[in-house]
Amino acid sequence: MKKSIFQILLKKYKYEFISFVVNFTAAFFAFNFKKDNEQNIVFWGSTTIFILSILVIIYLRTREKDFYYLSMNKHGDEKDWSGRGKLFYLRNEKAFEITESGVGYVFPKTLIWDDYIFSFDFKIINRCLAWIVRANNLSNYIMFQCNFDGVNPHIRLDGQWIVKSHNDADVNLTFDHKLSPDTWYRAIIICEKRNIRISIYNKNKPIFDRHWVLPDQMIALYPTSLDPKDPKPIKIVQNIDFDLGAIGFRNDGDEKGLIKNVYVEKL
Repeated sequence: MKKSIFQILLKKYKYEFISFVVNFTAAFFAFNFKKDNEQNIVFWGSTTIFILSILVIIYLRTREKDFYYLSMNKHGDEKDWSGRGKLFYLRNEKAFEITESGVGYVFPKTLIWDDYIFSFDFKIINRCLAWIVRANNLSNYIMFQCNFDGVNPHIRLDGQWIVKSHNDADVNLTFDHKLSPDTWYRAIIICEKRNIRISIYNKNKPIFDRHWVLPDQMIALYPTSLDPKDPKPIKIVQNIDFDLGAIGFRNDGDEKGLIKNVYVEKL
């Protein structure tokens, strides 16, 4: 399930690697022919192959990709993310911190993806780190708030929250052993139709592996006025339709967490 950096780079640059092998082989034969006319034929043939391979690479690079690797370990790696709040690089951690982000940040290049594997390294600094999947926009998405005790599923519908706890009977996402603060873990989230599998590793050792099924309907609470102290919200049964959408992260207020080595791939 987990991929090494070498495997990721090989997959990312496989067309360049194939092109190099083809052109190196053609050049080798060109310079090992003794007759001038044969050298010319092989030389122009290898040149043609080189040009065609470059055109093929350009085409393959401009079509839609089926996976992305985002190292998130240097300045500028945040440029492809959309959101509001603080998502910034920490030099001493070689990772990005997210905090004070009420709506979160998403990776728009995965906006129309349906089933995918989403993995990343994370560290909780204060309270929790929330992971976003199937985001239609910054007001509509599925979110998993990971704290030290478990994973709390949240659904954001038109800016309103439907919140479940990790120890609810219909959720069951409580950790057998609490996570430790300031410790790096790796999360792997597999979104396949309405089934979402969450796995967490500590130094390649699996410590959590559980499934959560997205319900068809849930009850949302909507305020009856603009007054945040209004004690009488309206309960409305909402259909839950998140068949596709982007990945992302969110931490509100003083919640703080670090992320790096983000990888997402279509199933």
